[in-house]
Amino acid sequence: MKNRIFLTLLAICIGQVIWSQNTNEFEILDSLSQEPLFMATGQLKGTSNGGTTDTRGFMSIQNIATGKHVVIFSLLGYKSKEVTIDFPREGRIRVLLAPASGEEINQIIIEGTRSNKSIDDSPTRVEVLTDEIDEASTMDPSKIAHLITHSTGIQVQQTSATSNTANVRIQGMDGKYTQILKDGFPLYGGFSGSLSIMQIPPLDLRQVEYIKGGASTLYGGGAISGLINLISKDASKKESIIHLNASHIGAFDVNSFFSDRVGKIGYTLLAQRNVHSPFDADKDGFSDMPALTKYNLNPKIFFYLSKKTQLSFGGTFTEESRRGGDMTLLNGSFPNVDHFYREQNNIKRTTSQFKLSHKFNENTALTLRNGLNFFNRNLSVIQTNLDSECIFSGQQISSFSEAAVSFRRNKHSLITGLNLYSDRFDEDEIQSVILRDESRQTLGYFVNYSGDLGEKIALEAGLRTDYVIDGELFVLPRVSALFRWTRELTTRIGGGMGYRNPTIFDQQSELYAYRNVLPIGTFQLKAEESAGGNVDIGYKKSFGEHFFFNFNQMFFITRLNAPLILSPLSDNSEYFAFQNIDGYTQSLGAETFFKFGFYDFVFFAGYTYTDAKNYFNSETQVQTLTPKHSLKGDLLYSLPGKWRIGLDYEYKSSQVLSSGRETPDFWTYGAVVEYTRNQYTLFGNIENYTNIRQTKYESLVSQPYQTPQFTEVWAPLDGIVVNVGVKIRID
Repeated sequence: MKNRIFLTLLAICIGQVIWSQNTNEFEILDSLSQEPLFMATGQLKGTSNGGTTDTRGFMSIQNIATGKHVVIFSLLGYKSKEVTIDFPREGRIRVLLAPASGEEINQIIIEGTRSNKSIDDSPTRVEVLTDEIDEASTMDPSKIAHLITHSTGIQVQQTSATSNTANVRIQGMDGKYTQILKDGFPLYGGFSGSLSIMQIPPLDLRQVEYIKGGASTLYGGGAISGLINLISKDASKKESIIHLNASHIGAFDVNSFFSDRVGKIGYTLLAQRNVHSPFDADKDGFSDMPALTKYNLNPKIFFYLSKKTQLSFGGTFTEESRRGGDMTLLNGSFPNVDHFYREQNNIKRTTSQFKLSHKFNENTALTLRNGLNFFNRNLSVIQTNLDSECIFSGQQISSFSEAAVSFRRNKHSLITGLNLYSDRFDEDEIQSVILRDESRQTLGYFVNYSGDLGEKIALEAGLRTDYVIDGELFVLPRVSALFRWTRELTTRIGGGMGYRNPTIFDQQSELYAYRNVLPIGTFQLKAEESAGGNVDIGYKKSFGEHFFFNFNQMFFITRLNAPLILSPLSDNSEYFAFQNIDGYTQSLGAETFFKFGFYDFVFFAGYTYTDAKNYFNSETQVQTLTPKHSLKGDLLYSLPGKWRIGLDYEYKSSQVLSSGRETPDFWTYGAVVEYTRNQYTLFGNIENYTNIRQTKYESLVSQPYQTPQFTEVWAPLDGIVVNVGVKIRID
């Protein structure tokens, strides 16, 4: 009898739990136009349970416990809104989101485009990653390299076969022509260029913006092939995350992120330790993954002084030791005749960020900001069994200061300002007979207009003049237009100019560890300058409540005049110097983006055709390490608050090496699984599970020293990589 009573009570309790879980539908609209908002999100506060709207603005959230809950609704370019709802609730709930304005827009968009437009309404073609950031931190929380590969037309190019340094190539152009920003601060070039994407973690990022093509009009020199703007999380919501990760090839990562706001003060804090043991996938005696120890600390504090005035201070502190080369040396042995090759980087980076924004009224605002970067690096390489250690060491100090005023009226805005960028490198007096010191100051003035010319056309136009003190003057126009043919069909067309000042810091110098590379002033050099443009057609449509379809086709072209090439002084010379080549580099092609969703499944595919060639001295050469055809994408199943399962793939066609040899084409595949229960998320990830490795096709040992130092990396080196971990959200 007691057992029957117990079972009856248990059944009632289980039934009560089941029936107390509710599902509600929401309709999210623009508060001004009453138009539905696509890709708006709703999330139960303090949980990961939520949903995303379709193109009709509809969204459903499941498994809502009975009682009062706070639901947070948000969308890029709109003010977030918190609504307290007593569940269960009959019928569809309508929520109106107000467009963000003034500084709110600055925080969301203007970091990359200097516009008050939302992404969908921006005439400049901007690609944005948001949800992919969390997925990328699952794959590798120590760096953003995995995150960047999610975008069509972008390639992460490994620059060292043993130390795993890398840069970012956009649309077939060399990595030195990509400008990387953090919150709008261009402080990641120069001596740190090949290490930046390997040091910046994704855990404290809320979105990543890509602008492809000549974009020096926005933030000055460097953005010949485009720019990447990494935007940090702010203190708008309370968040506490502990992230632990380990891989079978020797990685162990401890990561944490915290943010909160109390009254008029908020903060964010990232703390991270990444360790990796040296790993030799092919057992050839050389590391395919280096020995690594890295620490990151990124604090930031926000002062919300009033509705009109906000102030923020931030900083990053990074210390890293990266050692690759002969496994015998990495395991503690001393160099000898047979085991000598080693490449070691010891790095310290300290940056600061200051930003003050003040709204005089609803139409006028002032923004002041300053960023400093202190970067110390010691690069040492033992190249042969006859030579002593080659050391290139120095300190880079760079700063960026800007004052900008924005004027807005109705659907028009004008932003104008001045900025000063300074960059100085001082080489340590260790081995160099001639020090390769560099110093440059650039004063820039910019003006950008954005506005709607009727309901069908929007325009953005900008002009920058950069004066390199005691150097050249650059005039950089840029224009983009958006044509809204229908609600679903749009066209963008735009173009701009770019430039890059002469410097010894690029991939060619890195290959030689800067040994015998002469100072940039050895010859009379001029800056590299470019012009480019793109046009795209976009279409998005939903069919019913559970199916949506997005398509975009873009065509691009970039031409770089008189590029700088590192070459020996003569046929038998041991010394190298940069010189402007008589000719140009041209990259043209097309990108095709396709994405559709069906219930809880989303499929993405991106294809890039790239025809990149050098036209030097009346000869035509194919750009090295540039696949003509590449395809990438993924299939994702997501049940909010519970499961996320993803499969990804990438194809690269054959690539031409410096020797003129063509590599084979290849496919790589990966898979990730996440399971969330309460505040815990367990994850497992497998990369390259078909074990594609460059060493299956060729040896990494190269001439002249029988080491991997001069080997060009065109395929994965580490083979299969499995990592597992847990993310803990603390309420």
